[in-house]
Amino acid sequence: MKALIVYFTSLGRTKKTAEVIGNNLTNFEVDYAPFELTGTFGKKVSMQTQHTKGDFSSIKKELSELEEKNLDYDLIIYGMPTYGDLPPSAFYEIVKRMDIKGRKVVIFDTCSLTGVKTLDLMRKTVEEAGAIIVNQARFKGFFRPKLKEAAKFGELVNET
Repeated sequence: MKALIVYFTSLGRTKKTAEVIGNNLTNFEVDYAPFELTGTFGKKVSMQTQHTKGDFSSIKKELSELEEKNLDYDLIIYGMPTYGDLPPSAFYEIVKRMDIKGRKVVIFDTCSLTGVKTLDLMRKTVEEAGAIIVNQARFKGFFRPKLKEAAKFGELVNET
């Protein structure tokens, strides 16, 4: 079976979490579609501000690569950070560019303090796109991601 992990990260916590989950999907051949913001903190904030205005030019290459992927996967996993209890604006653009109707999907978010609304919004967006949510998780950690929890979650998802 095949799984695609699509994640967005600017500080690296969501990337680390996605990788740990992927490493524990022993029943799946795992591919990644990373959306990683690079540069100074100010530059990353500027890019995210552009995203909220509908300008995704800073992740144009990644979006194009995602659109070109053959989405012949048994499972798609979306991992997003939480910004002000919301997923990044790029999340909506990513889902919009993928045909996930009828597909099994897992969602997770990383957050410092909250993340409840983020997970709800992710779930609603994915379900509106026609996908079937089979599992979800929130990983709270102020300075570091909860990698042990992510490993256990990956093992759980592995049985999906």
